[in-house]
Amino acid sequence: MIYGTPIVTRADDQTDRIGVRTLLLQQTWEASRSDLSQAEIDAEKPGIPAVPGGVLLIGEQTRPFGGSYKTLWTFEGINGDGKSVTFKDRTNSLDYGFEPGMAQVSIKLLSKFQALLTKYGGFLDPDSGNVIWPPTLPTGNTSSSGLSAARQDATKTNPMFGIEDWFRLDGTYRFRYAATQMSNSLFDGVEFISHSLPGQPPHFEGRNWLKAAPLVRRRGTIFDITEYYWLSGPGGWPSPIYDFEVWSSL
Repeated sequence: MIYGTPIVTRADDQTDRIGVRTLLLQQTWEASRSDLSQAEIDAEKPGIPAVPGGVLLIGEQTRPFGGSYKTLWTFEGINGDGKSVTFKDRTNSLDYGFEPGMAQVSIKLLSKFQALLTKYGGFLDPDSGNVIWPPTLPTGNTSSSGLSAARQDATKTNPMFGIEDWFRLDGTYRFRYAATQMSNSLFDGVEFISHSLPGQPPHFEGRNWLKAAPLVRRRGTIFDITEYYWLSGPGGWPSPIYDFEVWSSL
C-alpha cells in the first residue's frame, strides 16, 4: 500500500566532461489489482514526466517494487533548454588523449636495417625474402650474397640470430566532443594523412598521423563524436598511398 501521492523523483543525474547529460527519473505507483495483464499494467503506468528541452527519452523500465511498481525513465542530451550551448564542441573540448601501444613489424622496416646487415652479417634469402643472420658474429668484410667472404668468430654469439621482427612504438590519438548536428565533412580525409589535429596531440619527430574513421553516437538531442588518428612509423605514412595530394595526382 502506498500512502500519499506518488511523485517523480530523481534517481540519477550525470553530466560528463563534454556536457552530455544522462538523467534518470523514477516514480513508484500501485496498480488497481494484483492480477492485471501486461496490457493492463502498461495502460496504468504513469505518464512520461516533464523534463527540460535539452534531453530526450531513450529508455523506460517498469519493475515490481514491494507489492507495487516502480517505473524509471532514462533521458539523454544536454543541460538546459537544448537551444543554449552547454557542451564542449570540436573547438574547445578537453576530452582527448593518446593511447600508446607496441606493434610487432618486420625487421626490414627498421630505419637502420642496412646498417644492421653490414655489422651483423645478415643477408636476404633470394627465394623466401627472409633475413638470414649467422649464429655467430662475423669478422672481416661480408659480401652482399651472404657470409662467404666473412670469417666467423665461434666464441661470440650473434645478437641478431633468429631475429625477424622488432617492436615499434605505436598508438592512437583520440579527440571526443559533442555537436548538435553531424557535419557533412566529418568523414573527409579518412584514410589519408592529417596535417592538423584537434586538441594537443603529442609530437613525434619524423612521424605523422593517419585519420581513421570517427565514432558517432546519438545521445538524445546531441551527437557524441570521437575522432581517431593513427601514429605512423619512422618516416611517416607512405605518401603515394596516404597523402591525398600525391595520391590524387597519380
